Amino acid sequence: MKKILIISLIFSVVAFSQSYKVEKVSGTVKALTNGSEKWSEVKSGDELSPNTIISVEKNSFVKIFSGNIAVTLKELSAVKISNIKQMSTEDLLLALAMENILNAPRNGKDKKSESTAVYGKNEFEKNPVIANSEFGIKRLNGAMQLAENGLKESAVVSAKEVYRKYPDTKSLVSYRIFFADILLDKKLFEEALDEYNDILKLQLTTEQKDKISKRVDEINKKLAK
Repeated sequence: MKKILIISLIFSVVAFSQSYKVEKVSGTVKALTNGSEKWSEVKSGDELSPNTIISVEKNSFVKIFSGNIAVTLKELSAVKISNIKQMSTEDLLLALAMENILNAPRNGKDKKSESTAVYGKNEFEKNPVIANSEFGIKRLNGAMQLAENGLKESAVVSAKEVYRKYPDTKSLVSYRIFFADILLDKKLFEEALDEYNDILKLQLTTEQKDKISKRVDEINKKLAK
């Protein structure tokens, strides 16, 4: 449990040490800060705290700067601001390990309360506006756009968080393949293999099944060397 807490604190310190500024807004972009029940309109020049979710509406976009990172988020996407960050492959592996721990079945009240004590209760999850699968899809769109902006490791972490908080989104095959391919591209073969094998359990088209099966075979051959 100490290891979980240390990992959590490391990522919290990194995220909260960054500053985020809105460079440009077109159309309608809204922000929701953790603990708030109302969305506020995002404008050029605004500074955003890491514990904020932004939602980009149809025919809109927003450009955000954080240090030397510039990210443009397009329509029908949503992102937790703290996910706009550069991560190394080692950081990604740590984050994936933490996600595995969070997803592990917990039996007994002691373990459940212990987890709550470490991570706390997320105020975002109490808001009915974002506590639904439709918003989960917007979050996945946002994660994909993080990858398109060059933040691929952070994109995978963001997607994993979405799958945990919006379980229905795990059945969306095209998204699952997109993020699994990033793991393969990063040569994280074991992690990619786990994802592909999980995807094979979903309802796939013949083309999707053949595509994933070939990748599974290729990874197995690499791991067998």
